[in-house]
Amino acid sequence: MEKYDCYFMNYKKYLKLFNLVILLLFIQSNSVIAQNGYYETTVTPEEQAIFAFFRAAKEAPDYDLWIKSKSKYKNLPESKKEGFLIKEIMRLGQGYGAFDIDTDLIEIKINTVSKYIPAKDGKPARITFRFLNLGNNEIPTFNYKFGDGYISMIINKFAFFSNLKLSPEKDKVIRDKIPYEDDEFDTELEVHLKISSADYKNFKIVRDKRQWFMIGEIAYIKCSVDSYYTQQNYILWDYVAPWYEQAFRIKNMPEEEKYPHPYDLFKDR
Repeated sequence: MEKYDCYFMNYKKYLKLFNLVILLLFIQSNSVIAQNGYYETTVTPEEQAIFAFFRAAKEAPDYDLWIKSKSKYKNLPESKKEGFLIKEIMRLGQGYGAFDIDTDLIEIKINTVSKYIPAKDGKPARITFRFLNLGNNEIPTFNYKFGDGYISMIINKFAFFSNLKLSPEKDKVIRDKIPYEDDEFDTELEVHLKISSADYKNFKIVRDKRQWFMIGEIAYIKCSVDSYYTQQNYILWDYVAPWYEQAFRIKNMPEEEKYPHPYDLFKDR
């Protein structure tokens, strides 16, 4: 029994020493990584869209394919490619691991041309929009380069917003903001989307490139215009999906209202 106790005490001593060595090595390696910029964690909106695609498809991204297809990687000297690859795998891997498909929405901005049609002959006023360089029967897709091809996003029920009937109350609000009636003017759409479905295993070949697809559901959309008279930007109309209303309200709540005051925590006690 005494031998066992002695051995156990020595074991604990060596274990502490081993853990100390590992900790020092970890600190040293992290210092080297930080000095080489390996702790870069910023991701672009385009990369977030690709994260959303793979989350919805329930697949992990092929980081090698993704990174090696980038022009930044291709243009590096051979001696620097491996370091860049490791750095990008760490950055993208951390970004993908932190991405939550239910709360991290994809945001896009689209230049459009709108037209306000006033009420006439008992018909309600309407406001329409169309995409630049796109035919009336064409479905817009929003493409994100990945590997040797593209991930294309299709927005579900997008056409519903392209020709909106206006109630008298909304008509008055919009009429006060538009540059002119019965003619087209420049507008911008801002759309927040949740990816509802995606497929990585099945793809199309278009002009010798692979094309994957994902479907985006509109959480929030707004149409804004720059005033020629006041030089300000105005929201013409917007829409919040019912399933996103609570999250939208919290997101746009003043910061001081998002969290309870310490005093409130004890009110019911």
